[in-house]
Amino acid sequence: MYANLLQGICLIIFEISIRHNYQYPKFQLIKYSETIVKIDLRMKMQEQENQPKEDNGAMTKLQDVFNLAHDQAHPDKIDAVIRANTRVSGTNMWVLMFAIAVASIGLNVNSTAVVIGAMLISPLMGPIVGMGYGLAVGDTALIRQAVRNIIIFVVISLITATLYFLLTPLKEAQSELLARTQPTLWDVLIAFFGGSAGIVALTRKEGGNAIPGVAIATALMPPLCTAGYGLAHGNWHYFLGASYLFAINCVFIAFSTLLFSKLLKLPRRGLVTESKRRLQSIIITAVVLAVMIPSGYMASGLVRQEIFNTRANAAIATVQQQEGFFVLRKMLNHRENKVGLIVNGTGNAEKISALLVKSLEASGVKAPKVNVVYAGGSGAKIEELLASQNNPVQQQNELKEQQAYIDTVLAGKASDIDDAAVLKELKAQYPEAEKIVVGRGLAWDKAQTTPVSEQSESQKNAEPKTDTYDDIVVVSLELEQPLPAKDHARIQAWLNQRYEGKVVRILLTHKSQTDKPSNE
Repeated sequence: MYANLLQGICLIIFEISIRHNYQYPKFQLIKYSETIVKIDLRMKMQEQENQPKEDNGAMTKLQDVFNLAHDQAHPDKIDAVIRANTRVSGTNMWVLMFAIAVASIGLNVNSTAVVIGAMLISPLMGPIVGMGYGLAVGDTALIRQAVRNIIIFVVISLITATLYFLLTPLKEAQSELLARTQPTLWDVLIAFFGGSAGIVALTRKEGGNAIPGVAIATALMPPLCTAGYGLAHGNWHYFLGASYLFAINCVFIAFSTLLFSKLLKLPRRGLVTESKRRLQSIIITAVVLAVMIPSGYMASGLVRQEIFNTRANAAIATVQQQEGFFVLRKMLNHRENKVGLIVNGTGNAEKISALLVKSLEASGVKAPKVNVVYAGGSGAKIEELLASQNNPVQQQNELKEQQAYIDTVLAGKASDIDDAAVLKELKAQYPEAEKIVVGRGLAWDKAQTTPVSEQSESQKNAEPKTDTYDDIVVVSLELEQPLPAKDHARIQAWLNQRYEGKVVRILLTHKSQTDKPSNE
């Protein structure tokens, strides 16, 4: 209202001046007109702000909450930041090499914290985002620069990681490294959502803490380090699996950047003909599908594995409750529907196998194969059971733990066999013996502790120590006649040799000691 009134007054003054032949310079008249327009616009904006906002419902409020235009930075600033991150400079190259070295060490020693630290300092994400942004705004020069820099970064990373894994004395693949060799559809989702969060944070006036989180979530560094490990050890399974994971991350971070750059309506920076734009869309679609489809197949395998594992665990729990055995280790192979168990306790292996087959078939598993081995049985059977797992990554990841546990169980059985052999040899050496006992146990000697009355003040005030016990072997022989001292020393030396590293105690008795007359 006020703007219209002011504009009317100005027009009246202008008309009066013309009627009275007032001469105004042309530029001054233009200036007056521009001033009137600016005042008019300013007054209209003020009126709109002063008017009460209409409540258009929950949908309008929801749109306002998710509106990305509120704190979006200026397009020129966004463009400058992305271009700066895309460039390769001396600093970025050194930082990349150091980050790859740190990540390789973290994977080598199986330290998650070290790997995360390497991901935070890596400059790898810049060219990938630059490629997606260049595709969105039609900047061919930026696309070429980004692709070239990605190739340079990848080559430098592979060389650094390969050299490290060639020189390190720690050659075995750890779980952190093995986790990067079998990408699935979930890695595609992580890369896409991580890249989406990255471009949204990058286009804000203040980036916040989302960008470091994206660097950790998408994990660009570990796959390159794992590929370097595969090259260093000639393991093409590791190299190809890790390279595929890196390709997934690159493609879907760039793809999410492309989509959100278009969604945010960032201005185009280059001229692209309609035919080239159509060809570009076809190529992008083909690359996305080519990268995603294999991961979907791997993800379906993971789902099948989880379903099989769930059914197998339920069947094992049911049969275990019926038969009363307990499971030391279990090996599940969903590809061949195999269940392998190392058990102990009560029950019969054949019966347990038959019950498991029946339970698995009832749960929907087709043609299940079950192999049950008792821990006290043949070590060769246990080794064969472990070798039946045809998943190399899972086998290497769990084999050490499984083998250590089995070795512990078998050690008890092996000690029983050693004791039986010693008993037979003693019986052959001393056929006149009435009784021979070979056993194991723990021994505690009170004489090894210092009485409180004899302790010094520092000993009295010191922290109490836990009693120590010796793991000993006790050999008892009951003979007709006392054993000569030289024979006693010979038996002691022989037993020390047989039980190397153990404390051996010999108890010798003879009938003159055991058959004492009673005093009646």
